[in-house]
Amino acid sequence: MQEEEDLISQLPDGILLLILDKIDIYEAVKTSMILWKNLWRSLPGLRFHFRPATTPFRIHLQDFTIHSTFVSQLLSHRDAAAAVHDFHLLFDGPTPVPQFPCGVDREFLEECVLYAINHGVQSIRLHWPTYRKLRLPPAFLTCNTLRELEIRDLFCPVKLPGRLSLPYLKTLHLHTIVLVFANDHHRMDPFSALPELEKLTLTSFVCDGLVVIKAPKLRLLEIENYYLNMEEISAPLLTSFTYKCLAAWECAKVNLPILEQVYLDIDQVFNTNCLTMLHQFGNASAVSLTSNTLQILQREFGFSDQTPIPFPNMKCLKVMKGRYTSLIVCPSVINYLTRTLNCEVELSPNLFDIEHMTDEEMYDYQNSLKQLVHQYNAT
Repeated sequence: MQEEEDLISQLPDGILLLILDKIDIYEAVKTSMILWKNLWRSLPGLRFHFRPATTPFRIHLQDFTIHSTFVSQLLSHRDAAAAVHDFHLLFDGPTPVPQFPCGVDREFLEECVLYAINHGVQSIRLHWPTYRKLRLPPAFLTCNTLRELEIRDLFCPVKLPGRLSLPYLKTLHLHTIVLVFANDHHRMDPFSALPELEKLTLTSFVCDGLVVIKAPKLRLLEIENYYLNMEEISAPLLTSFTYKCLAAWECAKVNLPILEQVYLDIDQVFNTNCLTMLHQFGNASAVSLTSNTLQILQREFGFSDQTPIPFPNMKCLKVMKGRYTSLIVCPSVINYLTRTLNCEVELSPNLFDIEHMTDEEMYDYQNSLKQLVHQYNAT
């Protein structure tokens, strides 16, 4: 065993750092201190995962303090010349409830972000609850090394001192985030100065007023909100679009010339724009619609032979269960969407076509409804 340890210790520091980078950072520091002295001070991947074995009602401030202290001490003793590739602060425990707020001081998060930026960070992921408005430092706005940014579930607004101008950012994920700009001029078009952006995910994202998305290299866009006010979306290279919202958007300007895949899950009708929205994705060849979306189309629109189909280039239509409980398929809507097309139709196995249902299938459908009611009453 001693000989094996000596052989490993003889490896170049670069190889040893690659080994340490693959394990949990808490264990990596311990291992380095025991076997390789101060090698931990040059770790390029700083990925801190807080996994408390508690319930939301038992997570206390001291739980966060212990882990925050570890992070602060590691940063203060780290080699100042060593680069940081990944900087992740992730809270992997149960979500703290608002009645029992806990988390960290925003100054701690701000200092961590600034440290990462000053050391050439390429990936930042923040999911570390704080209950005061997070103010990202001015240096963050123009970081020319950042490639990936994910901010989620901070339970507070994120204030930006100006326009985001990240020249090499490729992936942006904003989850349960309220963006607040010091200058209101930037709030409508927050992504315009991200020229290399390829993937954008907005989940429960809030930004006052109408939102404009202009991204010349964007290839994948995912939106999951209660409702998002869109004024314009221009993404000439976008090939995949996912939209999960309570209502169809009211977006006047849509430029998606090479869109291939679209997934739509719309649950309620707050307006009459659902069919109009579908027509804006007419270039798509692979279309996925939830049963909820089909029901809205069936209730709100009358389809005749003169009604133009929204997806004239569609090769495959997939119908599946969405986020909610509807299991009903609407064949009349499917017939309308696929008429005159040589289109493959795929139905999820948990859906029911009640218009052409056998007695046995109707029995299964009624049992499924009873199970859903039972599950709902049990929660």
